[in-house]
Amino acid sequence: MAVEYKYDVVIVGLGPAGSSLAYLLKDTGLKVAGLDIADFNRVWGKPCGDAIGKGHFLETGLPLPKGEAMMQVVNAVDIYSPSEEVKIRLSEPEGGFMIDRNKYGLQLLEEAQKSGVDVYLKTHALSPIIENGRLVGVYAKRHGEDGDVNVKFYSKIIVDATGSGGAIKRKLPSSWPVVEPLKPTDSAVAYRKIVELDYDIEEPDVIRIYINADIAPGGYWWLFPKGRRIANIGIGVQRGRGYPHPRHLYEKYLDKRPDTGRVVRLLNEAGALLPTRRPANTIVWDNFVSIGDNAYTVNPVHGGGMGYAMTAAMYAARGIEKAFEKGDYSVETLWDINLGYMRSTGAKQAGLDILRIYLQTLTNEEVEWAMRNGLANVDNLVEASTQGEIKRLNLTLLEKAKVLARLLGRPTKLMELLTVAEYMSKVKKLYYEYPERPDGLPRWVDRVETLYREYKARLGIDW
Repeated sequence: MAVEYKYDVVIVGLGPAGSSLAYLLKDTGLKVAGLDIADFNRVWGKPCGDAIGKGHFLETGLPLPKGEAMMQVVNAVDIYSPSEEVKIRLSEPEGGFMIDRNKYGLQLLEEAQKSGVDVYLKTHALSPIIENGRLVGVYAKRHGEDGDVNVKFYSKIIVDATGSGGAIKRKLPSSWPVVEPLKPTDSAVAYRKIVELDYDIEEPDVIRIYINADIAPGGYWWLFPKGRRIANIGIGVQRGRGYPHPRHLYEKYLDKRPDTGRVVRLLNEAGALLPTRRPANTIVWDNFVSIGDNAYTVNPVHGGGMGYAMTAAMYAARGIEKAFEKGDYSVETLWDINLGYMRSTGAKQAGLDILRIYLQTLTNEEVEWAMRNGLANVDNLVEASTQGEIKRLNLTLLEKAKVLARLLGRPTKLMELLTVAEYMSKVKKLYYEYPERPDGLPRWVDRVETLYREYKARLGIDW
């Protein structure tokens, strides 16, 4: 027989998205529970680069990392060409941080608990509870010293923040539009180590991204300092195209390099699957909200998800509060979450998704040529990475003429870049026109899918 609990909101998964939402709901007067299979030592346990921009905290109102949670200030990003002879530095206007994910996650959860949020760790969410065609709760199993206990968590709103695995979402009826499978080629598998090196890292406030299709096909590899001698080093590889596992590539290339191979101590190693696409078509349905990697709310170009999980949690918190004010937990009321996210952050991510698809077709030689010839303009990289759009080159007339002359030497590349810019603008426009009501979703989805088919056909992409 199962123990039964009743809540207003049950959040399944307490990683960046779930714990942010728990924190943002802590002073609303709602009865909130958060569940996670992890224990205290493994909260926010999914491996990633551990870097996050300060702007995400300023946007959402979430507290800055403090104490041991804040490991290193980040002031710039260096992007290296395949030969590593060309480097582009992107300055962070507001700066950022390398964090200890576990300690920052606990920072949020401890504050949420102080305000009455119930946190259930070592609790495995098994499946949704659906009664009369309506989502009403979650079946779970709590793991304790005295054995396992079956639990039913009943709630007016269930939030799935369990990452790309989708512990609850993937078990909902397939006819619900919120159930949208992740295509392998729209995802990546990453492997990273946190290591202590035997030398002092120069400029520990600069994180490094290396583009090299031999080492990281369809992705990139990185070195992110977490202090003078501690670094997060990893590889992300596109799935679905037969590439080797990033762990094998790490052993083949990074273990043998003079910078990444000089390891005194291995602190942690892990791998993970992550989405690298535009947001899911809808992140809400009746009594249900999906946020974070579960809703594909990531930056498609670099795969960063922590900050966007926080943003999705912010819109979710606003929409959930409104639903309880109205006493209506249907998709029609929760639709405001979609409108808030899709027409702002989602539109930028959709534009970046178009760019991501193109970048994954480029060879090392093409990337090297572009970076050597100034085509990877710093202003445009910053613009694209933040706005999901490539506008006119921010160059003088003479510089524009020089860039055009280089492109005219490769007319195919000129046409490809023009196509990319065209479709980045088109998809952003579609997201700004996200439907006002759920009944407009099927037609909107058809428009988006048609645009993607046209785009891939123009570039000759068959995956």
